Amino acid sequence: MRLTNRCRYALAPLAVMAMLVSVATAVELDTLLPTATPAYPEDLLARLRSAAAVVPGALPAELRYVTVAESRRPRRAVLDGGSDETYVQARTAFQLVFDNATVMIDAGMDEQVHNGFSMGTQEPYWPERNAAVQEALVSASLVVVTHEHGDHVAGVVRSPNRAAIAAHTVLTKAQVETLVLAPQSVEIRLSPEQAADYLVIDYTLVHPIAPGVVLLKAPGHTPGHQMVFVRMDSGHEVLLSGDVTWAMDGITQRTQRPTATSDRIREDRDALGFQIGWLKSIVDDGEVVVIPSHDSVYLAELERRGVIRQGLAGD
Repeated sequence: MRLTNRCRYALAPLAVMAMLVSVATAVELDTLLPTATPAYPEDLLARLRSAAAVVPGALPAELRYVTVAESRRPRRAVLDGGSDETYVQARTAFQLVFDNATVMIDAGMDEQVHNGFSMGTQEPYWPERNAAVQEALVSASLVVVTHEHGDHVAGVVRSPNRAAIAAHTVLTKAQVETLVLAPQSVEIRLSPEQAADYLVIDYTLVHPIAPGVVLLKAPGHTPGHQMVFVRMDSGHEVLLSGDVTWAMDGITQRTQRPTATSDRIREDRDALGFQIGWLKSIVDDGEVVVIPSHDSVYLAELERRGVIRQGLAGD
């Protein structure tokens, strides 16, 4: 009942409490990490569109993003068969702006967590941008994360405002299990007591969380990985694909990360293969804009096209 009451309080501004309450679940930490789901059904896009209409209210007016840090890798470390050309990996957080509310998707990271990704080199990090993300997390009506890696989740587990942010942060059962039992690094580990501070949900395939906003289960990169489908008030549709691939070319060319990279981060390549294939079909149809989290060149292109806007509301 405690989760139910907290859901009603935290999520009422977006009229989404009924959906979350219906699936709120206590976290059982003695379960095994979940395996990947089977291939997506043929009518998945139709299901996402239907779910996007479930929560009543005005649709989001803007999709904004901010890059809090960058990593530089040769493309051969990002894409199987890639070249030695440098790939700039943006470390991002996204924000949906409604008339009277915001939803944050991913949470940035502090400099200590960023340094853990730097592989012994000094890479760009903007503390003032991460501070803006922290302010946005505190003021948001709702926070979700695409998955449980440090550059996406650290902002909600290592914040000086952690308790306040946790009260309106939705984590999935799989994400919590990873963060408690097998985190990517010790810096982002949650204790079972801390995990109880978050709004924990479990769902099968799709789950509406706000007007026009639907979670899509996508384990493979991590056990708790999910994508976020959004219908904007302009009528445009976007799909934040998280880290199914790091580069847009991974989708258009149906190319995964190198096997050595997948093995290092314990990916399910079979699951990623069918997810990438489905994403390519979406891109080829041209009706939905797919947005990977980390492709700095593609993000800049989407900004030029007016699909996304750099900088957070109120920043």
